[in-house]
Amino acid sequence: MWQVTNELSALDARRRWLATRHGELLAALRARRDAPAEVPVAASAGLPMPGPVGEGGGGAVGTSRREFSAPSARTALLIVGGVLVVVAALVFTVVSWGRLGIGGRAAVLLALTACALTLPRPLRRRQLTATAEAAAAVGLALVLLDGYAAREAGLGGLDRVGTAGYWAVLTALTAVGAAAYGWWQRLRLPLPAGFLLARLPGLLAAAALGGTAEDYATALTVTAVVDFAVLYVLAARTAAGHTGFRDRLGGERAANGLVMGARAVGGGGAVLGGVLAVAYAVSATSPAEVVRSWIPLGVLVLLGTGLRFGFRALPFALRSGAEGVAVVAFIVAVGAGLGCLTPAGWAVPGYAAPAALLAVCAAVPAAAATGDAARVTAGKAVGGLVAASAVLLLTGVLVLPDLAHAVLQPVAHGVAVWFTGHASSWSWQLAFPPLVVLWLVAAVLATVAVLRFRAVGDPHTDRPASALKTAQALTAVPALLLLPVALGLPYPWVLAAAAVAALAVGVDLVRRPGAALVPRLPVAAATGTLALLWSWADRAAVLAVWGTFAVSAAVLAHVLSAPAARPAARVTARVAGGFAVLALGVEAAASGTTAGLPRHVTAFAVLAAALASAGAAAAWHRAPGRHQLSTAVEGAGYVLAATALALTAFHPDALSLALAVTGVAGLATALRPDRRRAALAGTALLIASSWVRLALADVTSPEAYTIPVTAAALVIGHRRRARVPGTGSWPAYGAGLSATVLPSLAATWTDENWLRPLLLGVAALLLTVLGVRARLQAPLIVGGGVLVLVGVHELAPTVVQVLGLLPRWVPLAAAGLLLLLLGATYEKRIDEARRLRDAVGSMN
Repeated sequence: MWQVTNELSALDARRRWLATRHGELLAALRARRDAPAEVPVAASAGLPMPGPVGEGGGGAVGTSRREFSAPSARTALLIVGGVLVVVAALVFTVVSWGRLGIGGRAAVLLALTACALTLPRPLRRRQLTATAEAAAAVGLALVLLDGYAAREAGLGGLDRVGTAGYWAVLTALTAVGAAAYGWWQRLRLPLPAGFLLARLPGLLAAAALGGTAEDYATALTVTAVVDFAVLYVLAARTAAGHTGFRDRLGGERAANGLVMGARAVGGGGAVLGGVLAVAYAVSATSPAEVVRSWIPLGVLVLLGTGLRFGFRALPFALRSGAEGVAVVAFIVAVGAGLGCLTPAGWAVPGYAAPAALLAVCAAVPAAAATGDAARVTAGKAVGGLVAASAVLLLTGVLVLPDLAHAVLQPVAHGVAVWFTGHASSWSWQLAFPPLVVLWLVAAVLATVAVLRFRAVGDPHTDRPASALKTAQALTAVPALLLLPVALGLPYPWVLAAAAVAALAVGVDLVRRPGAALVPRLPVAAATGTLALLWSWADRAAVLAVWGTFAVSAAVLAHVLSAPAARPAARVTARVAGGFAVLALGVEAAASGTTAGLPRHVTAFAVLAAALASAGAAAAWHRAPGRHQLSTAVEGAGYVLAATALALTAFHPDALSLALAVTGVAGLATALRPDRRRAALAGTALLIASSWVRLALADVTSPEAYTIPVTAAALVIGHRRRARVPGTGSWPAYGAGLSATVLPSLAATWTDENWLRPLLLGVAALLLTVLGVRARLQAPLIVGGGVLVLVGVHELAPTVVQVLGLLPRWVPLAAAGLLLLLLGATYEKRIDEARRLRDAVGSMN
């Protein structure tokens, strides 16, 4: 009690000082306002005179430098004073309440409240508006404190009333009283304070009744309805230009701020209540719970509809959002009801069906109008269309795992078929509910696409129309092809349906190459992809489907790559040509595996497909206007060749032969005028083949076999440079030098003697010197690289020995110092590296 008494005394002293300071500041500000601009106000007003600029103040009043404005100082003082008064009243109520009788208690609090609430009128007469607002705020806070004190004292049996119910009534009365008081006194603060306080009665009433999430959602939505009703009145009176109405709200700016605040608070409450209502409805497990969830959802539907069509003063975005909220609430209400009536597993289609229906209903009016009316109608329907489409998309995401499992189930079975060699029994199944959702999505996309096509003049040049048509095709294809799976038809029938559909679309593309590719091309891609995926469940199916598709893609590529074809058709032709080659490679690999051949033998079947693609690329290259198709086919052949070499990697005999065959094919490709550089790749492959063959023969001294090849290659390269002056050093000498130097370098790393490293180092040194002297890249780079590697090889044992003798922290410290050195000279090193690159690049 002694400490509390001391605190109260300190608060009283602080309040008296603030009140005195407040009066001094007001007197000084009034004197400054009334004084002439050139006459400084004396310091006797309670404020020190500002000094010269740069010395803590300013010279004259007009040139003084203030850190905050006079209204800010006034507001700060009023806030501090109001808070202190409320704190003092709270301490009095909590601590000193027991010393007084019931009459004294009531008299003290009522007197304080009455004084605070009656002060604003005389203060407004004296033009002290901010002080009047502060007094009103203190009075409203004291009203709530009065209610708390009355219940704690048990006045009139209030202590026997439930806490939540009591405060629900008290906050409701205080909110209404604050709004009426602010309107009567023409104050700004009580109106928004009462509006914010009105959030609590509904929630407190729900808590008093022991409500669930549905009750809280109902409270929030009903409160939002009341908020927007008040907002409607405020906006209507403000828009009508009632001067007296705006003056009672504190002016036009205050009226607009109050409208915007009411809009934000009401919208936030409606959204929060909608989230709670949707969560409760979705999780409802009984018809009674569903019916209870319809109450807040119905309120949301009415609120959104009323705001959308009856509240023209709201911005367009807010009205569209309100329409979207109403649509979502209606969909959830219908879906929750259908979920109680339909069997288990049909809950998601119950939400998808009304969403699809509302999406179509929102899209039809926008497409029926034309010209300016179309834009206006489309703008009106955007909220409902977006909301319904979002719910429909969400239902599609929910059933996506089931659909993906059905699509990939044959692939998962095919893994066991191809890697284990035996097929286990399996059943391909799909429930109807996910397929129904997919059908609804496809139907909505088809409807919107058709409406869009009718609305635009030229649908082929309209990107949204083409995108909608493509999306509709990509959705409708799995919806159609998965229907036999849901009906329980056998696997061969489902695969045959997918393959026939893809071939039918391909035939149509071949017969009408000049027609629009959308949506035929997406349909062909979707059906073909599903057929190829599903074929992996059976080896015979892979052979049949991939072989047929390879031939079909080759024909399609040839037709669509005609010189008169459009650019889009030519791009499709390149893709089809590359796919034909890859499909041919898959067919070759599957044939070898089915025949029981080892992988390194099957690799030669894949290599044969790659060689065939090289011949086809050469033939298409000679045809006019088909060089791009030739490039695509050739690139796919390279992929097959690399795959074949990878399959023979663990069998040196097969690898050597495959490298030789690929090298010969590279040399044959070099006969084309535009593929002269293929000779380098072919030569490198032949050299690699010879190295593998030498390793198989356990040759430890490859120089005897490679030096004659090197000599012949260098002579041929030198003669070529003499005949063709523009020939570079790499085509002339690169292959010849590598034929001996690289195998010898590989042998050096496994040779423990000193003779081969010495001879190879001398040869590399000579090559480096010759390259520098003749300014040729090939001998310089080959010789320098080999010389460095030989040096590393010779120094490696010494380095390892030294590192074994040194402490372990020494290499780390040396590495750190090296990095610091490189960082310190970074710019210089970069410049030197750039000059070295330029010097090497300038060589022939």
